[in-house]
Parts: sequence; structure tokens; C-alpha cells
Amino acid sequence: MGVADFQPKYANSQFVWPTLRSLGLVLLLALAVGMMAYQAPPTGRVRVGWLGDRLFLGSTSGLGAAPLERGDFFADDLTPDSPTGRSRWTREHARVILPNVGAGADLDLRVVAQGWPADVLRSDLDQPTITVLANNQPLGSFVPQSSWGVHHVQIPAAVQTGGDLQIDLQSSATFTDTLTFGNDPRLKALRLAELEVAPSEQRLLAFFPPAWNAILLLGLNALLFFLLVACFSTAPVVTFPLTLVAVGVAGVGLAFARVWMGAALSVTLLVQAGLLLLAWRTLLLAWLRALLRRYGLGNGLGYGLVAAALLWLLASLHQFLIWLGSHGGPLFWTIFPDSLLYSLLGAGLLVLALVLGREGLPRLTDRIVEGLGSPRGAALLLATFCLIWIGYEAWVIVQLPYVGHADYSDNAVVARNLVAGRGWVVDYVTQFYAVNAGLTRPQETWPLLQPVWIAPFFALFGPTPWAAKLPNLVFNLLLALLIFQVGSRIWDRRVGLTAAIFVLTNYLFFRLTIYVTSDLAFVVWCMGAIFCLYQSTQAEAAPDRRWLIATGLLCGLMMLQKPSGALMVAGMGLWLLGFLYTTRPHTWRSVITAALSFGLPALIVLAPYVIRNMLLFGKPVFSTESYDAWVLGYRGNSGDAWEEIYRVFTPVWGGPGLPDRSWIMRWGFDATLEKLIAQVRELRNYIMPVWHGAPDGVAWLFSNNERKNIVSDMGAWMALIGMIAALRSRRRLVGLLAAAYLPYMIFMITYWRTNEERYWVMLIPWLALLAAWAIWAGYDRLAQIGDRRWAPLGLILVLVAVSGVLGFSRPDIAKKVRDEPGIWQPDLAAYTWIDQHVPADAVLMTRIPWQANWHTQRPTLMIPNTPSRDLLLEIAHHYGADYLVLENQQRVKGDGGRQLNTLLDHGNQVGDVIEGFELVYASPTADFRAFVYRIP
Repeated sequence: MGVADFQPKYANSQFVWPTLRSLGLVLLLALAVGMMAYQAPPTGRVRVGWLGDRLFLGSTSGLGAAPLERGDFFADDLTPDSPTGRSRWTREHARVILPNVGAGADLDLRVVAQGWPADVLRSDLDQPTITVLANNQPLGSFVPQSSWGVHHVQIPAAVQTGGDLQIDLQSSATFTDTLTFGNDPRLKALRLAELEVAPSEQRLLAFFPPAWNAILLLGLNALLFFLLVACFSTAPVVTFPLTLVAVGVAGVGLAFARVWMGAALSVTLLVQAGLLLLAWRTLLLAWLRALLRRYGLGNGLGYGLVAAALLWLLASLHQFLIWLGSHGGPLFWTIFPDSLLYSLLGAGLLVLALVLGREGLPRLTDRIVEGLGSPRGAALLLATFCLIWIGYEAWVIVQLPYVGHADYSDNAVVARNLVAGRGWVVDYVTQFYAVNAGLTRPQETWPLLQPVWIAPFFALFGPTPWAAKLPNLVFNLLLALLIFQVGSRIWDRRVGLTAAIFVLTNYLFFRLTIYVTSDLAFVVWCMGAIFCLYQSTQAEAAPDRRWLIATGLLCGLMMLQKPSGALMVAGMGLWLLGFLYTTRPHTWRSVITAALSFGLPALIVLAPYVIRNMLLFGKPVFSTESYDAWVLGYRGNSGDAWEEIYRVFTPVWGGPGLPDRSWIMRWGFDATLEKLIAQVRELRNYIMPVWHGAPDGVAWLFSNNERKNIVSDMGAWMALIGMIAALRSRRRLVGLLAAAYLPYMIFMITYWRTNEERYWVMLIPWLALLAAWAIWAGYDRLAQIGDRRWAPLGLILVLVAVSGVLGFSRPDIAKKVRDEPGIWQPDLAAYTWIDQHVPADAVLMTRIPWQANWHTQRPTLMIPNTPSRDLLLEIAHHYGADYLVLENQQRVKGDGGRQLNTLLDHGNQVGDVIEGFELVYASPTADFRAFVYRIP
């Protein structure tokens, strides 16, 4: 194996030289077109506040000195009275850069702007003076008016010294507050709607020097376009005309829309480079495999792996000694006399290693690993682990007298009503998208299947918090068995056993167990469906129909558990069709049979849910979260931002109406882009490892917070290594996982949100399997080196890696068990008081209506997020609310919190009447108090 392994089979001189000649001609053509295009003077306009204006200006909501120095704008606004419909406020200093406009022509700069509003709360000045600079040279000034106006400034050719034109607007003063909008901390100077440059005069006989950067970008774009076209057809009769047309279009754009085309060249270059990498993926992967083959053989890799393993062991030992130095002494006496037994055990292991020596230790290691991977040994260890861990979780849930908030409590409430024979109904109103006749209504926000799993346990043991969590223990057991089965079938029993331990001890799965969530069962159905579909394609003939039917049934349950699972089902269905088309001799009959075997069971299981929704809501799928999606995240992720979904939206009470996709224009392009970036960043932090000191070009791909890794920092690295290895040996599985999860990821990023870990728990079993595979594959490779002499080192590193993954979750689990009951105590005491002193038909207004209803069995109403006390009381009286409950655990925030702030003073005492609200209960503590008021 040598240089030939790196040569594509068709890479020869007869192909290379014609290609190079073609590329040279294309480059010359692009350079010539670019030179000619720049003989037209620059023209173009930028509509500020519209999509694409960020190519020319910076924007941030920050209020510090850095944005002012950079000349950043504030976020774009919907501006009905603007000539363009949108605009941006500038700071005292604003900067717009028009890239690659060229030089040599006198230009007229047209500025469409508005000054300060007429109701500005500043009496010393009517309007500021705006000084205009081009490339740091002052050109003139103007004074805007409170109405929109057009201002012209001349830019002499002598000022244009480079390819880019930098325009700065410097204001003499700024303002903050207005009578109409009240408090606004932003220091605003000018509202800008449009900038336009055009030649001051037409010169027929003139030479304008081009922007050489743009000429270079045009040439590179032309080369990439030619190579892209050549991926589909190498015939010159196709590639040259298409490239000629593309270069011509770019040249026309540079001539007549210089501002936009000059900025777009950099963007199109990146897009084409990405498309070319995608088109060349087969060739690039072949080169990568050749590299792996070349450097994956011989003793060098083995000794390098041993050296890396030793370094890892030394680093782990160093960290352990540091920890032992600071915690060892206190820990020894804390667990004394058990610490003596541990010390004797460690000494015994050391003596055993010395006695067995170089020959005996590898044999002992092999016997241990063989026992772990044997059918009986793996099954016994899994059973022992499940008995201990699930038993511990059962002990914990019995100690916790709560089920959680929001959808957690909602699941328990619906299950209680199911057992009572009332159906899927609840006795609370949580949002204000419409005016309800009363508080009892169909459950319309969250999925309906989890209450079904809870109801039998309520029927047996009564509606208690611990009974609501018993299904979680069952699903934990099912998940452990499923992961073990998947790992054993696709890899080996060691992988399945290790992954099952990783998943069940993960802090997120512990949370799913101690709360009443839908996510745990969803993970079971999702993983089972993907595994069954994968198994159906393992046969040499047509896909096994039994596996496909099982897949369909599990997909139906998955969609009932969480309707967003439909996106995964769609991806899995497309993958199945692609698999049938590309890898099997197929007929229409076989394709239809497979599709029906997969799809019909899913539709049959889902049908009752769809029929219910059609009868109640007139839609096959309905949830109030379809309105929340156009509100959440567009104002950041703070507590106040979350309260936006509890505003009063119904026009009956003066609200703006139901949110829909048109609200993107209301929030603005900046807010939408920032939301999308935040969702991508959070998803990256959850699944990608942290790489400290990564090169700038790739650092953005990796997490910046190891505590957000959903499978631990160690697990994330191992899973990434396993995924890379799976691209070679388990490509079909990787393709199926991508097809199943990518549509869901895109949906969550663009429509809903990603910044909650439990939305991604269905990835954890697969990440754990990949991580476990990487760990055991590393052991196998080390054990093969040097007549298995390094097997003990491999097993030690397996233990280090496993302990690293397990140790990641321990602090979170300990905190939940140790600290959380105390946080809940004030609220639980308040609910107990309500249960004993408040009439059973009294209505409670609270920030946590689901939770309050579960614990008190009283009808509840959400506290609206409104600054108006009159509106709050109007809503309370409409629904007959008698008491206002202000819990300690989740305080009211936003405008609602600010207007109720006086009611939250810890100095308030029972009997106090504050703004008409009579305090009837307060927690008997100095702080962390819950309050109950009688509503006037």
C-alpha cells in the first residue's frame, strides 16, 4: 500500500490538464467581466431593517461602550409610518459599510431618516445634528425632523480611497424615554429607513478602478461554479455555457446593483464551497479511508495508542491525587471504619497485581472481560444493576411529595380525572388566547398518553405523587432491557450493558423518573421504533414485515406520547423508501407492501387522537403551543421573556390577537436570527464535547460548556469517536439515525426551541451506545498489542472512562434528593393550609395553576402577565377567582410580577390589606415565603 491508495482511479494527466485549461479560461473570463462591470459607477440602495441589511451594518441590543464604538444599530423595528415599512434606531454613532463598491466616481448619498418623536421626554433640545462621514472624512450634516424626510450628501471621488465605502453617522445628542412608550434605556439618535448611493453625474468617457477584492471573489466564484457544474456533466457544451451565463449574471449585478452584489460575493463563495464539499463527499471519504488504511497498519499506531493511553492514565491519576489531597482525609474519617476496608481492598488489589505479574494480569483481565460479555454474566450484572438502581429510585420517589410543575402536574391531574370518569379534562385556565366560559375545559396543551399509563396505578393505590411515578420505574426497566438488546445485537453485550448503565444513571433520566413526564416513555417508543426498522432491513430479501409492523405500532405510540414524534416518523419513512430504492431489487408491489406495513399500524394507533382533535378543535393536531411558538424565544430566554406567553392575547380584553407566523415581522429579523442562533448553540452544547484551545475555524462546532453535555463531557467525546467510527462500519445505522432525528432537530430549531435538555433525551441512548462502543473498542485494540500485555491498562482505562461518565451525574442527582424538598416545602405548606381552610369550590389565581390544582384539587387560573391591575381583576372576576396564591418556588415575573411586587414583600403579615388584597396566609419563615391573598 502506498501512493497509489491516494490516487482516484480516474485521476490522470488526460483528465487533469484539460480541467486545468478549462479552469484557467473560466478565471480569465471572470476577471474580464469583473473589470468591465466596474466601469459603471456604483449604484444601489439598502433598506434598513429589512432582511439582508446585516450584510452592511452591525446590530446588537447591548448598551455598553463597545457597540457605540463599533457603530452598531439597535434591532430592526416594524414601522408602519416608514416609507419602507421597517427601520432601525441608531446610537450616537452608527456605521454602514458598503463592500466592494469601487472608487473614482462622485456619488450622491441619499438618507431616508426620522428624528426624535414629538413626545420625547427631553425639553432642552428638539432634534440632534447628524454629521455624515465617508471613510472617516466629514462631508456635511443635516438636522432630521420628527417626520420622515430625505437628506442628500455628496461623496467626492477623492474620498473613496479603497474598494469599500464606510459611512458614519455621528449624532450630537441622544434621547431615551417618550410619553407614548415610557421607559426605554436605549440611547437613541436617529431612525434610519434607507440608504442609497448613485452617481452624481453620468460620465461616458471615464475609467473607474475596480475593487480588486471583488474581482478576486468573482473569479473564485466562477471556478467553484464550474466545478459544481462539472460534478453533474463534464461535457464542455454544458459546463462552459452555464458558467458563462452565471458569470454574466454576476457581472450585470456588479454593474447595476453594485451594493448588493459586492456584498453577496463572499456569501455565494461560502455557499458554493459547501455545496462542492457535499458533491465531492464520496471522493473525500475515499481519501480519508485511504489515510486510515495507510496509517492504521503497523506497529507505530499500536505504540502510539499505548502512549496515549498511558498519558490518559497519568492525567487521571494526577486528578485523583489532587482530589485525594483535598478531600481524602475528611472522607476517610467520615466513612470510618468502612474506609479501613476500602484501604485493605486497594492494598489487596495491588498485591494481587504484583503476584500475578506480567503473565497473570492479562489472563485475569481477559477472564473478567469475557465474564462481562458472556450471556449469563451480562444478564446477571444487568439484573443486579436494575434491581439496585430502580430500587433506589423507588425509595426516592416515595420520599418526594410532589410530581413537578406545568406538564408534569398536568399529566397527574388528567390521570386523576380519567380515574374519576371525567375524561381528558382539567379545571384550570393557563393562558389567554381566548375567553373561556369557565375553568373546566378539554386538555389542549400537552399529549394525552402519559395519563393513560398513570391511571391504572391511581386506580390501585389512589391519586398520590408516588403512584403517579410508578410508570416511570416500569419504563426505566423496559429502557434498560431495550438498550441492552440493541447494544448486544448491533455490537456486543459489553456495549449494551455499559450503555444501559450510562443511560439509567444519567441525571436527566433521574429527573424524568422523579417527575411525572411524557419523555421517558417517548424515549422507549422512539428507540424501539428505530431499532425495529433497522432490524427489518438486515434480511437479504425484502424487509421483514413483522419488524415493519412492530415499527409502525411503536411509531403510533411515539406520536401519541409526543406529537412532535411525527417528524421522526416521517424521516424514518423516507429512509425506508430510500433504502428500498437504492439497495434492493424492488417492484412497486414490494415498495407499497413495505410502506403499508410501516404506515398503517402507526395510523391506526394515532387515529383516536386525531378524531378527538377534529371533534373538539376542528384540527387533526392542536395545541396551544402552536401559538406559544411565535412568542417564545424572540425576546431572549430570561424569566421575563418566558412570561410573554402568559400575556392577554384575546382582543376581547384588548389583546393583539392570536400569534402566528406573521409575528416574525413584528419581532424583527434580528430577534428571529438571534433566536435561531441561540437554538443551534444550545443543541450544539448538549451533544458536542468541549474542546479547549480548538482552532478558531472549528471552535464554533464544539460546546462551550461541559456541564451542558447531556451524556457528560467524557461521554460526549466517546460518542463523537464512536460516531466517526460508525461512519465506516455502521453507515446504515448512522443514516437511519440522521433521517429520524434531523427533521426533528430542524423543527425544534426553526419553530419551537432547543434550550431545554429534556427535549433531547431520546438521543442519549444512542449516544451512550456509541460511547460504550468506543470505550470497549479502545480496550480491544490495546489488548491486541504486544501479546495482550496491555490488556490490564485497557481495562483500567475502561473503568476510568465509565467512572467519568457516571460521576458527571452524581452532583445533580444528589442535589435533587438533598435540596429540592426544602425548596418545595413553603409551597406544599401553603397548599395544605388551602386544603384545610379554603372552600372546595373556591378558585385560586396562581402562577402555577397545574401544580396548585394537583395539590389542592381547587379550580385554578393563571396570573396574567399584564401591567394593568384593572385587567387582572377583570379576568379574576370573570373566572370567579377568590384567592391569589403567590408561591415561593416560581415567582411571578414580567409586567405581572412588577405590578404585584408589593404583595411579595417578606415583611407582609397575615391580616394586612395591601392595595385591596387581604393577606390570609404567609409562610411562617423569615424568607422563601409563600402568600395567599383574598382577591378584592
